[in-house]
Amino acid sequence: MSPVKGIVGAVSELVDRLTLPAREKKQLETDLLKVFVEWEQRVMEARSEVLAEEVRGNWLQRSWRPLVMLTFALIVLVGTFTSLPILADTSRFWDLLEVGIGGYVMGRSGEKILQVFARKRRF
Repeated sequence: MSPVKGIVGAVSELVDRLTLPAREKKQLETDLLKVFVEWEQRVMEARSEVLAEEVRGNWLQRSWRPLVMLTFALIVLVGTFTSLPILADTSRFWDLLEVGIGGYVMGRSGEKILQVFARKRRF
């Protein structure tokens, strides 16, 4: 609201310099201030819409973890019926799978816990 306060002062000074009757000056100042307040409200609404859209994220941001885990599951499933060198006992794939599952579970749990804390802080 501070940008509007600065504009209010500037508008008041500008209207005072005009050679109009006092009633017309006051009406002009009121009309200009109304326009600026409406503009500020539109800017705030647009800003909140953009922030809400950012918070939701896009499909890829929401889905990358499930996609990675489904890919790992597909590799293990295919390796069950065929011979894949990536699934050998000496392969680092199993370490990657272990880290992936741990990170997925802990990451989702952490997100859920933070959402609960964020909701409690707002009230």
